[in-house]
Amino acid sequence: MNKKQVTGYPEWTPPRRGLLRSSEQLQVTTCWQKSILLFSLFIIHHSFCFSQEVLMDLTTNPVVVKKYNEVRNSTLRINPVKLDTVSLPFLDDFSKDDIYPDAFLWLDSNVFINRDYPIAPPTLGVATFDGVSKSGCPYDTLASANSSESADTLTSKPINLSSLPPDSSVIFSFFWQASSFLYGRGNDPENSDTLLLQFKNPLLADSIAWKTVWYKNGYNPVTPDTGFHLVIIPITDLSYLQNGFQFRFRNYATVSGNVDHWHIDYVYLDKNRSMTDTIFDDVAFVYNSRSLLKNYYAMPWEQYQASEMKSNLTFFIRNNDTVTKNVSFTDTIYNSALNPVASDSLNAGNIYSWSTNGYCNYAPFANPPISTTPPNYVFPILTQDTSFLLECVLTPPISDIDKWNDTLRFTQTFSNYYAYDDGTAEKGYGLNAAGGQIAYKFSLNQPDTLVAVQMLFNWIGPNVNQQQFKIRVWGDNGGVPSSAYIYEDTIITPNYEYVYHNDWGNLTNMFYPYLLKTKQVLSGTFYVGFVQYTNPSTTLLNLGLDQNTNSNSKMYYNVGSGWNQSALAGSWMIRPVFGTTKGLLTVHNEEPLTSSFTIYPNPTSGKFRIQSDNNSFLKSIEENYHLTVFSIDGQMVHEETISSFSSEIDISNLREGLYFVRVENKNGLALNQKFVLTK
Repeated sequence: MNKKQVTGYPEWTPPRRGLLRSSEQLQVTTCWQKSILLFSLFIIHHSFCFSQEVLMDLTTNPVVVKKYNEVRNSTLRINPVKLDTVSLPFLDDFSKDDIYPDAFLWLDSNVFINRDYPIAPPTLGVATFDGVSKSGCPYDTLASANSSESADTLTSKPINLSSLPPDSSVIFSFFWQASSFLYGRGNDPENSDTLLLQFKNPLLADSIAWKTVWYKNGYNPVTPDTGFHLVIIPITDLSYLQNGFQFRFRNYATVSGNVDHWHIDYVYLDKNRSMTDTIFDDVAFVYNSRSLLKNYYAMPWEQYQASEMKSNLTFFIRNNDTVTKNVSFTDTIYNSALNPVASDSLNAGNIYSWSTNGYCNYAPFANPPISTTPPNYVFPILTQDTSFLLECVLTPPISDIDKWNDTLRFTQTFSNYYAYDDGTAEKGYGLNAAGGQIAYKFSLNQPDTLVAVQMLFNWIGPNVNQQQFKIRVWGDNGGVPSSAYIYEDTIITPNYEYVYHNDWGNLTNMFYPYLLKTKQVLSGTFYVGFVQYTNPSTTLLNLGLDQNTNSNSKMYYNVGSGWNQSALAGSWMIRPVFGTTKGLLTVHNEEPLTSSFTIYPNPTSGKFRIQSDNNSFLKSIEENYHLTVFSIDGQMVHEETISSFSSEIDISNLREGLYFVRVENKNGLALNQKFVLTK
């Protein structure tokens, strides 16, 4: 049977490079805009302006960047696949706890397995397609923001479909969701972006074996479309009913950033199904578990009190069948030595169908007490930094077809910092007003000493030294920051964790600790944040924003007319640190940014020299300096040791584009400068 008979879809052809993306505007309070920033050249940032507050899309995927670096610098390998044949049924709901696809089912590792981006998936976890590779970096930083290129691919292992009848009983199904910048946690694919499904005829040469059997073009819905859509495709073509059949999902996207998100879930291929097979014998968790604390995601161990504990947890549980399921639920808390300190096995209860009743509303499961053994369990008095593990397990009937989505784990951390965020950024946050201030509200249970502020900034680019700010601390004035700050630190700029590798390098947006010049003894309610000295018409301070927790009742901004509560749901990635700097990245104290250096010639055709504008930085021929050159997406492309009167630096092997140079002296002071390479 031909493709049209299988799917009813016309032949799909890749979008042409240069195809203009939609410019449709949607007025929401003040504006909806899509802008091209790429550090003034290439990288796109979709921006949603809400008064003076601005949301920005990410350039990289920080979770994948971090994992990729860890794998490359260890004995592990990403997706060590073997080209063996798998048998039916083929089922993956992406609920396993890894950011890369299951190597027992898939041949490649480009998509992002996660639980953070989707809205109301059928089960825990999805595979997200975007414009970044398995390294977490864009496929091509020089790609036009107005084009769609081949990006992620997710290819199944060979599957044995031989001897199966062409009678519409071999069914392939999956769910898809197009992410929405406005209504979701990602970026919406537009008309020139595509998600497609292809089947492979194993009897043909690979170059002609793949045929598109389904596709969907991107769109910008004017009303919320946060549902997952089910696609069912019968496999009746005898050319596919062979040993060695494969399928693959692909997306075409802007490949210069972490944008154009599609999510797929519950990929299921089996025999003896029918076109009415739209239900699944599966009870599952849908979202991750959250903090056991009422007010914070994490807090200093010395500030913990029993009153900080939640009395109940919240879970989203979905019965994907039409039949009511009788399920048991167990939650257990383990200490840092993984010894159980509390456990509660709840009585079995009925979970009704999602299609008729929505999420489980049986209170002992949806909102269980943290523990009733002992009653009203609280963490013991803490004497040092520690952690506790919460494990929650559903036990559905034995017919339940996927057990991976029945278990959740969460680690509750007690260290030396407060956190509202869960540690991952889905967006960037900025104020589009010069001199703007942001202030984050926290409350101490006893006086303590503020020693540092950890912040996570998303990558800004070569002009990061121009994005200056000062950390400020305010007291409380009736529930808002006081009119005058009680402490202001020196001028600093966003810092990143530099990750070096012989053949790979990047700048990872991790939490970076800014050590205070003067430690501050605080008590009660206080606010910590910064005042910015940026030019918002060029680049915004791109502070990480976690969209899986919402702390905007604690988030305030001031653009000159007084303090306002943030209107954007999420949590700033700012964490005040108390008492000790234990566990923080090794950092050098910031120095005033008075030193600089010049690159000449600039633009350069392939060779350049540097000259310090201030001898306090490059001060003698005897001292060596570490010089690195980074591409605009943060990948290290050149490094060497230089002196203040270095010979020419040769980067003629690099392609044309914008780069920046980082020079670091023996005291850890690093300066950056940008240059343009032309040939």
